[in-house]
Amino acid sequence: MSTRDNGSGGDVLDPSDLTHWVHAARRGLRRDVADLLQRMDQGELFVPLAKQIPGAAVGEHMHVEDDLTLSPHLLEDETGHLFCAMFTRPDILEPMAEQIGWHTDDGALEYCSLPAKVALDLALQIVDEESVMALIVNAGHDTELMLQRHEIASLAQGRALPLVGYVRDIPVQDFEKTLIAETDQPPPRAFLDAVESCLADLGSIERYEVLSTFNADRDIEPHLTLSLRPKARSIDFEQVTQQIIAAVRDHVPPPGYVDIVFDRTPASALPS
Repeated sequence: MSTRDNGSGGDVLDPSDLTHWVHAARRGLRRDVADLLQRMDQGELFVPLAKQIPGAAVGEHMHVEDDLTLSPHLLEDETGHLFCAMFTRPDILEPMAEQIGWHTDDGALEYCSLPAKVALDLALQIVDEESVMALIVNAGHDTELMLQRHEIASLAQGRALPLVGYVRDIPVQDFEKTLIAETDQPPPRAFLDAVESCLADLGSIERYEVLSTFNADRDIEPHLTLSLRPKARSIDFEQVTQQIIAAVRDHVPPPGYVDIVFDRTPASALPS
């Protein structure tokens, strides 16, 4: 049987190579994350080691014990924040390791491959969102995927969820089912005050309505949607959106973002 390149390197027919599925999960949609999760049963991730594994020989397989201790390398950004780093293939890991100058103890860099689910459990032990902020898979590569701690935990438990940090940049498709309803309870007064003050300054919006929106492929929980009816079609929608975002940013209730729509047409989303 012949194989084909998956567009992001690697062999699509190699069940241990998760590169293609990690790349697809960058869309953030729940269905893409579910595909990645399904592949993880046979997939593996490579971990760069700061220290050698006691009793391990290079190139040999060993049984993963419950008390196995690994000392992985961490990535550091320009602000000093640390990140757990794992890779889907050695040829993605090695250029990054060379660029950073990683070594194992005082010798050449060593890395180990772990079953993907075991690697997620390891990442969950490392990422605490205080000293280590998140897991980055394939750092520095076109397929780079960042996972927050709650996302790692969900995948480790076999539950797919939308990756909100990615999915908010993907336009809603016609076939997607989005539930829009009145909010169960009034939005925070501070949020409404910020909206009304901003709209009064703008003077270009005839009326507004605060709704609750949920899209199972995009959302973990319902969130607010601000529906605006402009007085005229010639307004600068981008400018209005940005002014509202600046006005309400500090007053958005959980889950921390609000959709802004004009005449039911999505215009932008406010990140948490």
